[in-house]
Amino acid sequence: MSGAAASALVFDHGGRRIGVALASRSPRLASPLMTIAARNGVPDWPEIEKLIREWSPGCLVVGVPYNEPGRRINSGGNSTTTDSESAAERFAAELESRCQMPVIRVDERLSSAEAEYRLRDQRRSGIRQRKVRSGDVDAVAACVIAETWLDQPASTN
Repeated sequence: MSGAAASALVFDHGGRRIGVALASRSPRLASPLMTIAARNGVPDWPEIEKLIREWSPGCLVVGVPYNEPGRRINSGGNSTTTDSESAAERFAAELESRCQMPVIRVDERLSSAEAEYRLRDQRRSGIRQRKVRSGDVDAVAACVIAETWLDQPASTN
């Protein structure tokens, strides 16, 4: 399938949880779906594969926390990756290998902070009744990543 897919399952990879969101280009929509448990960064692959079968997305999107301008430069002047970046990149590569679908990497810096802000704001305004939980933040962070993907021209991803 082409990178200009009309729909995507979007993942916010973490060591304990992986937030999942749905994204659609028409109508333009991003919504948090769920959180999948992970053990030491290893996801529940059968659950992910089930989601892919159920939703039949055109592509998969993974948030990767790139550092400015995409890579950190270490003291020796060499380009390196952060631990969370390399874990997210390994997850994206494994997803590509297992699912045989396009996997688009999207910069996800600050997605969790934005998600937490949105949820706390909903709580303050009364829209959200229950306390904000970590799993809620992960799913909304995936939604923030989905919005970033949707903001990119379809021909570039």
